Amino acid sequence: MKQTCKKQDGPSTFAAREASREAMPETEMDAMPVTMPGCRRFMLMAESGLPYEIFAFVPDAPPPPRGFPAIYVLDANSDFITVAETVRRVSRRPKATGIDPAVVIGIGYPKTGDYNADRRHYDFTRGPADAGVFPDRDGTDCGGQAAYIRFLTHRLLPHVATHFPIDDARRTLLGHSLAGYFALDLLAQHPGMFAGYIAFSPSIWWDRPVLSASLREAGPTFAGTVHVYAAVGGWEQDLAPWQSKEQFGPRYHQVRQARRMIDNVRELMLELNHAFGSCAAVKFEVRDDEDHATVVTSALCRALRYVTGRA
Repeated sequence: MKQTCKKQDGPSTFAAREASREAMPETEMDAMPVTMPGCRRFMLMAESGLPYEIFAFVPDAPPPPRGFPAIYVLDANSDFITVAETVRRVSRRPKATGIDPAVVIGIGYPKTGDYNADRRHYDFTRGPADAGVFPDRDGTDCGGQAAYIRFLTHRLLPHVATHFPIDDARRTLLGHSLAGYFALDLLAQHPGMFAGYIAFSPSIWWDRPVLSASLREAGPTFAGTVHVYAAVGGWEQDLAPWQSKEQFGPRYHQVRQARRMIDNVRELMLELNHAFGSCAAVKFEVRDDEDHATVVTSALCRALRYVTGRA
């Protein structure tokens, strides 16, 4: 059974409504400082009129001759600072940590303090999810993924390449949960768009059949090289010892089992390996004693080392 959300692509009722509600003028890059050394933020508009708040961290060091590697972080209002501060801290001693200084670009939304459920459901998906595994609400707008990919391709990536000292051949896309699903879906459709893909607890249940089919189609025709790192928490299919069963309703447990967070990712990584063969370096980990929320901080440094070929 599919959700009743409308599949949309490009300018739409949803896009027009959100653009009207959130629109802000494009600003100079340093006009809205964020409270972390080396960081700034600015606005970019998509062709649909939807605004995006872009966060940027630049290392306080001379760039390499070809530029810094670039890490693009989805759901930036929630996850940018975590990734940027980690990179800033551990890249001060790259020979010891295995993580080089990098520019971190966060892709977020204006007037958002954490996750923006409406925008991420719209941007990250091709269409509706199965209501059996996504019962949270009805009528969710979704299906704007193609327009979002065009925004990345035609607006964001060229803007970053023009304004920041990066090596375009060393860019990585990082996403968690539904953003992790999008990272893998983008890999399946445009594997050469990034050199590395990091998917933490990806919500593959959203539309696994389409994702699997896209991987099968893309693999045999891809001639490049790509690094893929995926990780899930060891307690994502069952309650952790610190989680009380009484705190969650029966429906929560049913959905948790239906989404198969660990099994789905494990199986999909095998499919990816089979489809891409030697063109892809794939690493999958189940992080013991972590859950859906904690896997990012637990596995971040390992993921960064792997996608850059340092582990």
